[in-house]
Amino acid sequence: MPGTPSAATGALRAFLDSGAPESSTDYTTVVILHGWGWHGANFKKLIPLAKHSNARVVLLNRRDYPSSDPYTPSDLASLAHLASAPRSEESDADAASFQAARAREVFDYLEDFVRRERIPRPQDGKGGIVLVGWSIGSTLITALLANVGRFPQSADMKLSEYVRRLVLYDASYICYGYTPPPGWWQPLLDSTIPPTERAARFSEWVTGYFAHGDVFTSGAPALEFRAPLADPAPLLTRLTADELAESTYEPPQAPTGSENLIAQACIGHGTWGKDKDGALYLRDAVKGADGWRGVEVRHVWCDRSIWEMPWGAKLLAEELEGARSAGRPVRDITFVRVKGANHFAHWDFPEKTLRAFLGDETEIE
Repeated sequence: MPGTPSAATGALRAFLDSGAPESSTDYTTVVILHGWGWHGANFKKLIPLAKHSNARVVLLNRRDYPSSDPYTPSDLASLAHLASAPRSEESDADAASFQAARAREVFDYLEDFVRRERIPRPQDGKGGIVLVGWSIGSTLITALLANVGRFPQSADMKLSEYVRRLVLYDASYICYGYTPPPGWWQPLLDSTIPPTERAARFSEWVTGYFAHGDVFTSGAPALEFRAPLADPAPLLTRLTADELAESTYEPPQAPTGSENLIAQACIGHGTWGKDKDGALYLRDAVKGADGWRGVEVRHVWCDRSIWEMPWGAKLLAEELEGARSAGRPVRDITFVRVKGANHFAHWDFPEKTLRAFLGDETEIE
């Protein structure tokens, strides 16, 4: 039934599921992992479009969000310890293990989904699974690619025969472990803003539209750090109270919530950067595993997002180019620009967003 989540085992569950298109035997399943604070409900505009794209859209909520398992008090205590622990070989390994475990949960969900739903295999650009990670959710994509070569394959199925594309959707430079540009600004870290006002300022800022120049040719001077456009207005100012309440979930965003603790632990211990390296640079899988070398990867970026996203796209493209020039074996990643869209393209431009996930265009007008 469209709009209702299917049953699942494990830690992760769908918040919404469009269901398989009626009578289709070659539909593509698009599984989307959300970002910080804004969960699967914020992607609900994709649900009614799915059948018209011969797709099934599954909005998979991450741990600690509605429908999926919360972190236990023990989990949060361990995260708090990691978040404040100085870097060491042991603490770095613990942070890496935490992210690997989250990637394994995604892997297990997909295996279970394939078995339960008997989805079509990929063939001629149709069928199979397109797995999308938005914003901070992209760190689960890089963690999956970095660790899947150590996950033992099930005896009855090979998941890489179903997952045909991975999408890093509007990921921040932070998700790849990169450094910020000169002159950068972020409201959560601005000491001139009263602490009680920073979260609200951030929410308006991150949902805004920004008139950047060409960051790929001009670098940091092309970025607008602070001032969003008045038109279109930031999404936050256009949502109804009910839409905002449905789309967001506060507990993980609290100062001692899981999102803050995970970010502090993974940034402090270099985990996201290491996972990016593990995802990009190809190496042999361990015996009995599969490194997913043949899975397509696309980086979708929106050119009116806050500066963190175009900056991340630029640095990732430069790293890949440099690695290829040096003869290092790296994944072939296709960059897709969504013109005129901001970090919430899936709300303001759902048709464009689904095209970016499913199609072969490298520029979406």
